[in-house]
Amino acid sequence: MVHSSPDMPVLLGRWRARRRVADLPEHPVGASADGLVTTNLMAELLGVSVRHYQRLESGERRMSSDVIAQLSRILALHPDEMRALYQWAGRPVPPLLSPTTPQVPDDLLEHIHLLPFGALVEGPDFSILAHNARAARNWPWAARPGANIMADLLLPGEGRDQCAQWETAWALPLLAQLRQAALADGNTALRTIVARVTEDPEVRDLWHNDADLRRHAYGTTRPMFLPGWTPRPAWIRVMGWQPLHEPGLRLVTGEPARSSHEPDLPESRTKTRR
Repeated sequence: MVHSSPDMPVLLGRWRARRRVADLPEHPVGASADGLVTTNLMAELLGVSVRHYQRLESGERRMSSDVIAQLSRILALHPDEMRALYQWAGRPVPPLLSPTTPQVPDDLLEHIHLLPFGALVEGPDFSILAHNARAARNWPWAARPGANIMADLLLPGEGRDQCAQWETAWALPLLAQLRQAALADGNTALRTIVARVTEDPEVRDLWHNDADLRRHAYGTTRPMFLPGWTPRPAWIRVMGWQPLHEPGLRLVTGEPARSSHEPDLPESRTKTRR
């Protein structure tokens, strides 16, 4: 047995039993459309022997990532079921088991509009899918079509101009997060974002000269120029949340940091980088 859980083989059998031949992506020759998906049929669809498939389903033989992907497609598994299958087989779980641009659920939209500070919902490629009124007021660039956290805060423009201590407080943590996401997933959209931001010479130098690979820098307090706060920046605490019911999305908030221990910026550093 590859994994200690005795439940997964039972679940696999149930997931297979709930499918009908008519539901399959391709109809096997000679199979009745009203019939059940048997272990024999699964073996045929996966291109393995019946005994080999039975050992896979029972856990006697470890599934490869390719087999898991094929099996998930054939059985139309839910992302949560796919994730459990990868974990049971001891294989790396693909970070993105949801669409590249998932829909923002109504309950999450309602939640961000109730928050008293700026809140954004971003997709796996860091594109901004939703925002509340405070976010539109504090970060006008975020409310524009096509806004992307990485592109707007790393490339020259209105978003980057708001970032005090741009290189150390913003660029390096953002690039570390982007590097980790691109390496872990290999998503074409993420590679496109990397290529886009590294067209800027300053960003390209930081990308090639730094090796930070943190998954995120949420929970940190950073200085940012906000409307009504100039010439000195406001200190905001950047927090990140992942909705359990929509793991492909991230809720990012910029909360006021009221701690008396927040450092002051030297006068020479209070201007934006242009």
